[in-house]
Amino acid sequence: MATKREYPPLVMPPNITRTEVTIWFNGVGLDADVYCPSSATDDAKLPAVVLTHGVGGEKGTAERYAAKFCAEGMICLTFTHAGWFGSGAQPVVHTLDGGMETVSYIRDVIDPSQWVQACLCAIDYIEGQPNVDPERIGLWGTSFGGGIAAICASMDARVKVLAIQVPFMAPPEGPMKQLAKRRAIEQARGLVPYMPPLTDASPGNEGILQLSKFRQFNPLRALKEFSGPVLIVDAGNEELFDTRLNGGKAADMLRADVNRNVAYHVIDGIDHYGIYFDGYAQGSELQLSWFKTHLQAHMAGL
Repeated sequence: MATKREYPPLVMPPNITRTEVTIWFNGVGLDADVYCPSSATDDAKLPAVVLTHGVGGEKGTAERYAAKFCAEGMICLTFTHAGWFGSGAQPVVHTLDGGMETVSYIRDVIDPSQWVQACLCAIDYIEGQPNVDPERIGLWGTSFGGGIAAICASMDARVKVLAIQVPFMAPPEGPMKQLAKRRAIEQARGLVPYMPPLTDASPGNEGILQLSKFRQFNPLRALKEFSGPVLIVDAGNEELFDTRLNGGKAADMLRADVNRNVAYHVIDGIDHYGIYFDGYAQGSELQLSWFKTHLQAHMAGL
């Protein structure tokens, strides 16, 4: 079981309410929270932001961001991906010799295709939330969730604004690319089970990589299809991957089109997880301003 990472505690603003809810994703219940301005009138139509965590994270990873955005008049939704912490897990049926079947549950597996679909399901959920304006939905993602958010934004026209921090966006290359290819072939031919081997653990992180599904993981390519405003925030001392091949490359790619609305900020002196600590104030203010400028414009009803 993955170990929950500790972040600075949330100081709940007095003008919002948080409600624990369940998002149903392919029959699996995802642990989620809705943040709503307590002063919203019954007929108010407010902008909304869906927030997705990264590897080893859960809904609490984004709670301070969600509360901060909500205090400024946005309905927010945080959730935990399937198989992680408080969320349910996908069952897998195993047929044994003699025809007997056993069921196991997939936990702590990093399957980008499943994460994308779960994030899209979260957007479905927030669209049905009372007071949400379906024409003003934004998406926020952190770390691996940043890449997931980029893919979802390219797929779903409901997403109007994107803000991602310390995003992992580079497709697999070199030995990892070859291993992903081999795993996909092995799974398709029944040579290895769907549950990936422990040898495919994520380097330096919690969880096991479902490498067969990483063959299609390419947030950089996907982001080209998203036409809305994009904010990218990186850590100056990023140690888990090369920002020049991830957030920096995405920003350069988008800024090559003079018609694109993109902003790229690097917070000096922090590492990857420092974005939640010493870098939180600056990063969250940049994101709040981004959503207020591009998503919250002409808000009424409070």
